[in-house]
Amino acid sequence: MGQNSSKLSKSDIDFIAQSTNFSKNEVETLYQDFKKNDKDGNGSFDRKEFVTFFKSKLTNYPEDQLYKLFDAFDTDKSGSIDFKELSTALSVISKGSAEEKLAVLFDIYDEDKSNTLEAKEVTKMINLMVSIGVSIGRPESDVKIFIVKLIEKIDADKSQSISREEWIKEGSKSPSLLTLLGI
Repeated sequence: MGQNSSKLSKSDIDFIAQSTNFSKNEVETLYQDFKKNDKDGNGSFDRKEFVTFFKSKLTNYPEDQLYKLFDAFDTDKSGSIDFKELSTALSVISKGSAEEKLAVLFDIYDEDKSNTLEAKEVTKMINLMVSIGVSIGRPESDVKIFIVKLIEKIDADKSQSISREEWIKEGSKSPSLLTLLGI
C-alpha cells in the first residue's frame, strides 16, 4: 500500500472500498485521519498511536479495553496495525451487522480464546457496559438490573458461561446491548 505515500492509489482505494462497507470517499477520509495519527510516519499504528487515535472516537471505552481492541484488530499479529487492518476492522464496528459487531466484541473479551466467556470475562464486559450506560445518562442501578437480566437471557443454557453462539444469537436480538458495549 505504499508505507509513506501521502496518497492511496486508485487501486488501493477501490480494493478497500470493495472489501469493506466504506465508500471511496470514506476510505480517503479515513486514510487522511490515519496518516495524521501515524506520528512516526511508518505507515502503521503501534499500540500507543492506536489508543490515541481511538480515545477521541470511542470516548466511553476504557483505555485497557482499547488495548484489547488493538489486539483484535492486529489480525496478522505483527504488533502494529496497517491501514488495511484498520479499515477492515472499523468497517465491521461502524457499519457491520449486529452479528459481526458481537463477534468482534466476543473475541476481545474471550481472553483465554476458549470460545466461551467465563464469569471473569463476563464481569469485565458488564463493568464496561455499566460505565457506558452511566456515561449516557442512565442511572447505574437501572443499568445493572438491565445488564444482569440481559446476561441471564443470553446464557440460554444457564451454564454460567456464554458460548460464542449464545452471545451472537441472543445478543443480536438486543439493540441495547450494542449501545451499552459502546458500538
